[in-house]
Amino acid sequence: MVAWGLAGAPLWAAAQSQAVQAPPLTCLRSFHHSDVSKQFRQRQVSGKAATFRRSIQCWASQNNGAELSSLTAPSNGARTCTYDVVSLGNLCVDVVLHLDKMPPLEEVKTSEYLRQLTVQTHSREFWEVGASCNFLIAAARMGLNTAAVANLGEDVYGQFLLDVLKEEGVARFQPLAPDAFDEALKETLLCFVLVDDCSAAHAFCSRYDFGPWPLLPGVERLPNEVHQVLRDARGLFVAGCSFDELPPSVIMEAVTSARSAGAAIFFDPGPRSWTFREPERRRALDELLESTDVVLMTEEEAAAITGTSDPEEAAHAILDRPGAVTQWCVVKLGSRGAVLCSKTPRATYRQHALMVDVADTVGCGDSFAAAVVLGYTRGHRIPPLLALANAIGAATAMGSGAGRNVATAEAVRELLQREAAKPGAAWVSWDEDSPPEHAQEGCEVAAEALCILQHTLAQRMHISSEPAGDTVLR
Repeated sequence: MVAWGLAGAPLWAAAQSQAVQAPPLTCLRSFHHSDVSKQFRQRQVSGKAATFRRSIQCWASQNNGAELSSLTAPSNGARTCTYDVVSLGNLCVDVVLHLDKMPPLEEVKTSEYLRQLTVQTHSREFWEVGASCNFLIAAARMGLNTAAVANLGEDVYGQFLLDVLKEEGVARFQPLAPDAFDEALKETLLCFVLVDDCSAAHAFCSRYDFGPWPLLPGVERLPNEVHQVLRDARGLFVAGCSFDELPPSVIMEAVTSARSAGAAIFFDPGPRSWTFREPERRRALDELLESTDVVLMTEEEAAAITGTSDPEEAAHAILDRPGAVTQWCVVKLGSRGAVLCSKTPRATYRQHALMVDVADTVGCGDSFAAAVVLGYTRGHRIPPLLALANAIGAATAMGSGAGRNVATAEAVRELLQREAAKPGAAWVSWDEDSPPEHAQEGCEVAAEALCILQHTLAQRMHISSEPAGDTVLR
């Protein structure tokens, strides 16, 4: 058994200059909705098979937020919206290559190796959706109504990704640009995931590493259809890799549009957070942070963004920025769990790790983020929210790979039930100044987290069973 909280996101890597013989590959396992118990299964959406750039069926839902209580963040629960959360950009297809031995990282640094990987033909069985797809699928499986605003190329990879999102219950895909004005928009972004079968170490090779940036230069303004989706959401999730794809002005246009309608903004700088040290990116980061309600970082990312290695100091550095609207800052600490610092009330919450067998940490942070979005937008108390987030991340770590292999609702339910049956289990601790009534037993917190999951899934199933209007995307 391995103690696991939230592992840091793996390092993005490029590829070596030498051509490498492709070793035997191992296909990833896939979790499907059949893995989820009947009680918690999300309704499988139906409709005609979608083809890219043609009409597709979408499903809209309306959800009402919970009442605010103590130990909560400000909630947008008063708003009635079609989508719980929309993700901006950062969709890609992972091509998973299993290696007998991982090349040294210093060799995995040139575009030549990426070219070698790209020109090879890789069987569809080794494809998986990645990047923000991990977040979208995890959120949908936990009962949130999700939508994606991004670019997909007019190729087989784009069609594959779109089909997967539909199958997983993501309610809508909205193109960033209605027409592919630039050649870069006609290709779906690929990420090669190199996995060392002996050590389970992994590295990533993609255009994100080499540019030219932005990777989607044809997107200069957002079309009206995108603004409509953003204004109809409770939250907007922005990953740091979006800055590799889009000009900062376009990202801020999306943030401003969503925030002006009352949506909460969530930002995760991701594994390329070190790029924000560059002056131009730093200015873009500072502008984004001015409008961000919740920031989620790994320990390494927090150090890159704030310059301090102490997680709590880093969190408060984000919260205490002059004029900042940020209410929560979460720092994920791997096997040591996670820490959440809140502005109002000013408090620190520490989430302890779960004991699970870790197979793969890819996608764990994305899964964790889905629970944070759920809790913040619906006004849930922080302790059970953290317990739920940690359970989702831990359930993802027990699987192999991300995409369709992120946590299922059934796996999360089983973890929470296990912890709820442990009297005295220490799940969340508070500052010494916290009121005595907040010192709950860990089993009570786990039980409350389980109730949150059950309620959200039940609400989603109820809404899905009601007739909904159709939205045609072109």
